[in-house]
Formats: sequence, structure tokens, C-alpha cells
Amino acid sequence: MRRKWLQNVLLAMGIIAGSSSAAEDVKLLLPEKIYAVPGVECNIYFNNIVTVINPANYVFEVKCEKGRNDLKRWRYTPEAKEVGTYPLELRVISMQGIVAKANVQLIVLPPDAGAGKEFHMLFVGASQTNAGHYPNRMAALMKRPGNPVFKTIGTRSRGKDGAKHEGYGGWRWHVFMTRYGYTGSRKMDGMHPDRPVGFNSPFIFQNEKGEYKFDLNKYFAINNNGRIPDAVSFQLGLNDFFLCTDENIVEVTAKSMKDMEKLIAEFRKLKPAPEIFIFQHIPGSNQDGFGASYGCQQSSWQYRKNLDYYNRALAKQAKKLGLHAVPVYMNFDTENNYPVITSPVNLDNPQLITRQNNGVHPSIAGYNQMADTLYCAVKAVLANQK
Repeated sequence: MRRKWLQNVLLAMGIIAGSSSAAEDVKLLLPEKIYAVPGVECNIYFNNIVTVINPANYVFEVKCEKGRNDLKRWRYTPEAKEVGTYPLELRVISMQGIVAKANVQLIVLPPDAGAGKEFHMLFVGASQTNAGHYPNRMAALMKRPGNPVFKTIGTRSRGKDGAKHEGYGGWRWHVFMTRYGYTGSRKMDGMHPDRPVGFNSPFIFQNEKGEYKFDLNKYFAINNNGRIPDAVSFQLGLNDFFLCTDENIVEVTAKSMKDMEKLIAEFRKLKPAPEIFIFQHIPGSNQDGFGASYGCQQSSWQYRKNLDYYNRALAKQAKKLGLHAVPVYMNFDTENNYPVITSPVNLDNPQLITRQNNGVHPSIAGYNQMADTLYCAVKAVLANQK
């Protein structure tokens, strides 16, 4: 019995490997194709493609003629002369041997994809969109030589000359179709129901009869001279699954996928229908960041499990509906690109240490990485257009 107890302790500490049945629980989350653009850094952060308590218990081995296999990531910033398609294999190795493996295509896109065109884009999302940083970065990337003339659409922006967007903190998929006639007593929508922000959905209008109607054509008539955008990106769903538990994540995700399909169906009715991009969400910070933002309402580990389930469901649904799933999770540095604060160790020890202090809202560098992934996804669509 003492031997079994010691084995369990060593397993928990990561000193010895688990059984083959435990190893089988390691599942990779990788897209079938990884898009890269010359001059833009492309990453696979290993912690983000597996959901395990301690990724340091595994070796991540990348086989590809391009890029560099570091300790915590594969990284690659292509040059224009490297345009083409390359096989990439990623293996996850434990003391048991290879426990997971994936083969994907690395596609380096022409830097001038879309040149000479005009490209209008709408960003729809929750608080990460409301921050305005990734839309601003996207607009800056699209100003690089070889890109189409780029215009953003929306009623909100960060800064006087910031990219326009429709980002609202705490909002979910359904809110954009249900929030109208808002008053201070009507607080049932979104992740922050007690925060009287007072916003109605920008896509819902009141007619002469006093009726509220979801009307995208009217929205674009007002905000883009009637021109339908070439693309719409959605950063939504995080507020659906954020507070989930193991017991309700399946039910909540299923409802969220239905709400997503309803909203996107409205955009697909537009003529011509825009390209639709769906964010697969970024992992959160460590527990220090979650403690700072949410106290004991949610843990970093529970959020991570929820995220993994939701992102996999989203990828499946996007494929079914013919949408572009944008793997922003893969290209995001959770260790270094969340905000930090320097504070004493504790009340009795004045020594200063640095801790993460936000659960799911990155630093500007993190938002930039999100935009980099979206930029590559958009360039892939432009490269395939005639």
C-alpha cells in the first residue's frame, strides 16, 4: 500500500510518467493548415495546443524545414522568397514515448495577396474587441505594401483615428440579436448583467411603428454607404463558456453554437455575402491573473478545460458551416503577454515580485499576436480570390 501511495505522489509531482491510459488523454489542438505571411512572426506555443496540468512533463518536437523548435514554441518569420507549402509534423513525447502526433501544412502566402483591391471589414466581439488593440494592429498590417485598400466599419473605436469595430464587454452571440430597448431595469444580457452600460445592439433598429428589427442592410447603409463588407470577424463565445463547469460545458456550448449559427446566418443573407472569420479563443493567464480579476469565481484550470472543449466544438462547427476558424490560441504567448503588476510578496515580506494581474485580457503585445493570426487568415482568402 505504501508503494502505491508513493507512486501516486511521484505521479502528481511529475517525477515519473503515468500509465499509457493517462498518456492517451493528451490530444493536440491544431488546424489542418497554418498560414504565414512574410514579415509576420508565426508561432505554435506548445502549452496552448494541449490541455494538461503540467506541459513541462512533455517534450514537443517539430519536424519542418522552416522555422525553429524552441523549448516552449516553434517560431518562424518567413521571407518573400519562401512562399510555398511545407509539411510540418509535431510530436508530443512522454516517458512512454510518442503520446500525440499531428501532420499539418505550413503555407507561406504571397505578401502581395489582394494588392490593387479594396477590402472592407467589420470586427464584432466582446471585451477583447472593445479594447480596440487587435483591430488597430490589423489596420496597421493592412497598410503594408502589397495589400488592398483597407477600411474598417463600426460605431466604436479606440482613439480618434483607431480602427472601427463593434466590440462590447461581456456580450455573447445572442446579445447582438436580442438586446434592444435597453433600460436600466433590463439587465439580463451579457456577462456583466449589473453593469448599466446602456448599449443596444448596433444591428437592431426601431421602425415608425415602434417595432425593433434586426436589419444589417440598414446598418451598412448608415455606417458604410450601403456597401456590404468583404469580411466580418467574430470574437464571441468566451462569455458563454467562461463560468462553465465540467457538468454544464456540453449544454452551454451546444446552445452557443446554435446562437452563433443564427447570427452568422443573418450575415450570410447579405448580397454579396461576406467572408466569415471566427476566433478560436486564447488561453487565459495563470492563476495569479485569474485571482486578480475574478477572486474565486473561476480558476485558470477550469477556464482552460472549458476553452479546450469550446475551441474544438467551434472548429468542428466552422468546418460544417464553411467558415474560417482563426486559431489565435496557437499564436499567443500566455506566459509573457498578459499584464503584470509588481507588489510585495505578502504583508510581512516587502520584497517585490511580479505577478500576472488579468485573467483573459492581454497586454498590447498579446492583442498584436491575435491580429497577426487574423491577418494571415485574411491574406489566405485574398490569395485564393481571382
